[in-house]
Amino acid sequence: MTSIISFVLSLIIVGILYKNMIAWEGDYRISRGQALLPVILGLLSVPLSFVFFLIIGLAFKAVTGFVPTDGSLLLASFNHALFSAALNEELAKLIITLIVLCIYRKKIRNVYEYMLIAGAVGFGFILIEDFVYSSSLPVLLMRLPGITVHMMLGLAMGRHLGLARYNKVTGRGSVVKEYLLAYFVPVFWHTVFDFFAANMLIHAGDNVETITEEIQRTVYIGAGMVVIIVVPIFFFQFYIFRRLKKNAANLVALSFMAANSTDQENTNA
Repeated sequence: MTSIISFVLSLIIVGILYKNMIAWEGDYRISRGQALLPVILGLLSVPLSFVFFLIIGLAFKAVTGFVPTDGSLLLASFNHALFSAALNEELAKLIITLIVLCIYRKKIRNVYEYMLIAGAVGFGFILIEDFVYSSSLPVLLMRLPGITVHMMLGLAMGRHLGLARYNKVTGRGSVVKEYLLAYFVPVFWHTVFDFFAANMLIHAGDNVETITEEIQRTVYIGAGMVVIIVVPIFFFQFYIFRRLKKNAANLVALSFMAANSTDQENTNA
């Protein structure tokens, strides 16, 4: 039941936000197909990320001899955040985003539309992930404050992908650097978030017959780590989307069409 509630809440909250983001582009907005397809394909990024999870996990064990969750709780928290979540999930979303961008390449006009599409892929990912993991009310309440995290990571990815194309058209900056940032910036922040929010310390008392003071203290530290990341993220979301609304016009102005027209005029001159 909580999974269904989580799905509905995600659909309503993030859906309204996404609709507003589309409106922020101004008079010339992306089509309905451009708006819906990345969300639908974003649903598929979850099972795709699981495939990458298996591949990365097997590679990690082949190289190190142990799985990411082995070792000290802090090390296991970091390894799990990076190798079991960030790398595979962001890779899956990147691939889905690139597929959508290829489909609509001739229709996408500016950097802001790149951000909308990558953010929409994150929206699709949110719907499935929250449905799968919100198996109880405490988990639902813990996930709810950071409900837009995957969309924010998508916005960062889309911005760098859009700048890569803009730089290629205008010749003003590095294309390769922006493509690398499109993947590794979301991976970095995803790892930081999961290291705190999904740390292993909070499970120190699981499957233990006697809870010692040390175990109890470890669990408290783990709970504190969750609070340390969840509270700032809750408020950071408001800042990010208010800033996006304010800067939408500037991102729309980074137009590939205008850049192509300028290049053509310079060539003719």
